[in-house]
Amino acid sequence: MSWNTIESDAGIFTQLVRDLGVSGVQFAEIPMLDSLEELAPSLYGAIFLFKYNSSDYSGNGPMQGAYNFDYPDSLFFANQTIQNACGTLAVLNTLLSLSSEFPEEIRLGDTLSEFTSFTSAFKDPVLRGESISNSDHIRNVHNSFSTPDPFVLDEKTPDDGRKAAEVFHFVSFMEHEGILYELDGLQPAPIVHCEYSNVSQDKLTFAQNIVSLLQNRMQLCMNSGGKFSVIAIHRDAIERLEELHHQGAITDQDYQYEYSKELQKREMWGKELSMRRQNLYGLVFELLKQISSSMTEEEFANHIERAQKTTLKRLKRRN
Repeated sequence: MSWNTIESDAGIFTQLVRDLGVSGVQFAEIPMLDSLEELAPSLYGAIFLFKYNSSDYSGNGPMQGAYNFDYPDSLFFANQTIQNACGTLAVLNTLLSLSSEFPEEIRLGDTLSEFTSFTSAFKDPVLRGESISNSDHIRNVHNSFSTPDPFVLDEKTPDDGRKAAEVFHFVSFMEHEGILYELDGLQPAPIVHCEYSNVSQDKLTFAQNIVSLLQNRMQLCMNSGGKFSVIAIHRDAIERLEELHHQGAITDQDYQYEYSKELQKREMWGKELSMRRQNLYGLVFELLKQISSSMTEEEFANHIERAQKTTLKRLKRRN
């Protein structure tokens, strides 16, 4: 029944929503914030990963913007009610809200359409969060991109002298009915950023507003360690290319080049996901426990030393 931690990765998020039945949308790594403006014509929003700091959630209001407890019914907002689900929650909050504005571009599929219909009567974000946490299908898809950490599961007592592990959190930014919202599952309500909202819903201005907002947010979060990641949510690249080609906006040569480049990227994503799903880390750990359980500490140390020497010999032969 647990939820595993998944990486902040565009390929993972793209495949995750596809496995949930969503089509017409994908994700992209953003190495520099200005790259968001390059995606402006097809940009839907952004997922922001940052180091969690409890002090950021201890005040009466958010770090930026203001709570909107009277948000429209078409905006889907759920609280995070379980650990390790914040990435998937940020994606779902965003897509389920965007689908009402872009129904022809963002197609939810049967699973999430039924889920949206089921939770439509729930205005309470906690109930919506519990509905996500209790969905076997959503949890199974989420967990398919990682394996449980055997060291965490096997640990009986915490080591008080050990440095606390870094905890990261996902939030999303998107525009809904001309208003720029921040959807953070740890907050009581969606956050409105009026100073960055764009009533005209111009795509380039929307991208520039998100860039400006994230720049300011990163400055505020520098005291927490300054580790960030941004992933864009945008229209399916192949669908966008086909539309531009049909309109005559790009040449046949450019279409073939960009189409081939997109297929290569997706092939690379597929290989990386396959390696994650074939991870034998847990099996190796369990075998090591069984082998070492009958050894003394000295015998185990001798085995480690022999294994290290053998590995070094193999590396020298390979070189």
